[in-house]
Amino acid sequence: MFAGCGGEHELKENIVDDKYDNYYEIFVYSFYDSDGNGVGDFNGVTEKLSYVREMGYTAIWLMPICASPSYHKYDVTDYYAVDPLYGTMDDFENLVGSAHELGIKVILDLVVNHTSDQHPWFKQAVVAAQLGKTDDPYFGYYNFSEQPLNGYAQKGNVYYEARFYSGMPDLNLDNDSVRKEISSIMQFWLEKGVDGFRLDACTSYYTGNNQKSAAFAGWIQSEAEKYDPDCYIVGEVWSNRAVIEEFYQGGADSFFYFPMSQASGYINQTLLSVTPADYYYSALEELNEVAGDAIAAPFLGNHDTGRIAGVLGRKEDRIKFGYGLAGMLNGNLFTYYGDEIGMVGAATDPDKRIGMLWDTEQEFKIYPPGTTTREYEFDGVLQQQADESSILNYYKQCNLIRNAFPSIMRGVPSRIEYDEPDVLLLSKKWNDETVYIVINFAQEEQIVEYEWPCGLAASLTIDGEVQESSGALRMPGYSIAVMA
Repeated sequence: MFAGCGGEHELKENIVDDKYDNYYEIFVYSFYDSDGNGVGDFNGVTEKLSYVREMGYTAIWLMPICASPSYHKYDVTDYYAVDPLYGTMDDFENLVGSAHELGIKVILDLVVNHTSDQHPWFKQAVVAAQLGKTDDPYFGYYNFSEQPLNGYAQKGNVYYEARFYSGMPDLNLDNDSVRKEISSIMQFWLEKGVDGFRLDACTSYYTGNNQKSAAFAGWIQSEAEKYDPDCYIVGEVWSNRAVIEEFYQGGADSFFYFPMSQASGYINQTLLSVTPADYYYSALEELNEVAGDAIAAPFLGNHDTGRIAGVLGRKEDRIKFGYGLAGMLNGNLFTYYGDEIGMVGAATDPDKRIGMLWDTEQEFKIYPPGTTTREYEFDGVLQQQADESSILNYYKQCNLIRNAFPSIMRGVPSRIEYDEPDVLLLSKKWNDETVYIVINFAQEEQIVEYEWPCGLAASLTIDGEVQESSGALRMPGYSIAVMA
């Protein structure tokens, strides 16, 4: 419920048909096992789509689903086939169709910096290189050398570029045939109904040449739009502001804003700052400046980073408020599965990708190969759904607020002067809608007085309620109010 100018009203969705969404990142392997074989699958994701939508997520990003020899599947052996561990192509198509029926978009991880060394392209290419058959059509798919080079691995008498490890040979993205292959791959999946792609490892497209790598990401965008003009592209550029800004110049829709995430990121640092209102608003402005006319993509953590609950000290109030702060940012907010129930994991990549906890009492839990720690700090989904004050329900409320007021994601922000370092007042205007956001960064209650043009529309609190009386807001510690 929320209070508005006309009294009590339900918080209603106002979904705009554009490229702005609340995104939910899913590792299929660990999400939900529908057939009892110990591994998550497409049908498991389909079964849980109603949960995703009820949580206020309007789009999902599936980590790699193509045929691959590894559990993580970032080393592809067939770009036109789903990994049988996850199910069949029919299962996948049913997932996409079911998602669309619920108003959920689907984007796929597109891994084209490298393939698996088991990919038929590489198997033929490396034999050609060893035999000196440079006229072989697949020889040019990869970068070979007769001499050892930095970032290259050895196979017999030749060396090949493999920036991540020897099992992931880098593709030669300057090769016209490779580009035609990539275009064909995107066409294939877009015709299956997917709504876009997450681009893996963009800074490694042309290692050491950000301008060329950014241009390639832009080429992917333009190529994908040939098959779907509304295709959404978001790229991984794990770097600082300057580099991410450089990539935006290439023309792709979005790039994840890593400076906002992890322990060193702006959200965590806001909670540690002595002037949090100034710090947070500067971060918000920077996020928007870097994206420019494109779409910002903030997030708190993903499959490569330590779980945000651990970063925030496993403290429930900080976990909630951290997400609330992220939720007031512009752009597409990305949530890693399980973060909405405070899952933890940081030591290894598998530790960051353990199975979703649907029920605290469930006997079998999914642990990817290589897992070293197996713990869950908070209750599962079932228990948290029944607890109005849970992390899950805080995440849900935040997402619903973003869906109710389009200007939160899209609006031009403007700060309102207020002489209190722990309180931020700002407005966001988009088209004919203006919302006012009030944030109390202090752990103690604050009384905020201002002549609002309208009343309290929605709020996010850790404990207690935001109360409005005669133009003043009584705001509990770590609370956010939306005036609209």
